[in-house]
Amino acid sequence: MATPAVHLYTWDDIKNLPESAGRTEIVDGDLIISPSPGGSHQRICTELGIEVGTFIRKAKLGTFYSSAFHVILDMHVHYEPALCFVVKDRLNIIQENYIDGPPDLIIEVISEGNRTHDTVVKFAHYEKYGVKEYWLIDQRDRLISIYGLRGNKYGKLGAFAPGDSVRSEILAGLDFDPASVLLDL
Repeated sequence: MATPAVHLYTWDDIKNLPESAGRTEIVDGDLIISPSPGGSHQRICTELGIEVGTFIRKAKLGTFYSSAFHVILDMHVHYEPALCFVVKDRLNIIQENYIDGPPDLIIEVISEGNRTHDTVVKFAHYEKYGVKEYWLIDQRDRLISIYGLRGNKYGKLGAFAPGDSVRSEILAGLDFDPASVLLDL
């Protein structure tokens, strides 16, 4: 008996899906469609967009996306991170509808419905494909954890709670209190 062929999804399979389809990601060739993030997730992204985006814009560091934008890391690995940043000398990887390659910074707000997806699966892919800095925003534990590439592995740069000063290597000089983005729910 023949084994049925497995279809591995690529950008060509999803690029024309309507925005109303929800968040579309490809994880090792599997198509994952999830609903748009909820209100608290969006509010955290808005506050982060203000803090981080204002810093990047004022310093003229590159291009920052404060809402989901498609990132193609490999033919069969595509994500829509909550926020991402590309330094100005790498802007050539930005296309009209996607980023072709690893951004310099990706920020994800951990989804309570699927913590493992952000903290394990995406973590491993972002590390493997060379995202220089990865932030995990954890509303439940009220922490911002930042990881930076050390060779080809992430090292923890810090875990910042309300009252601390968030510090980033890729955004040297950025300084803000996590309380400004973590919501009181």
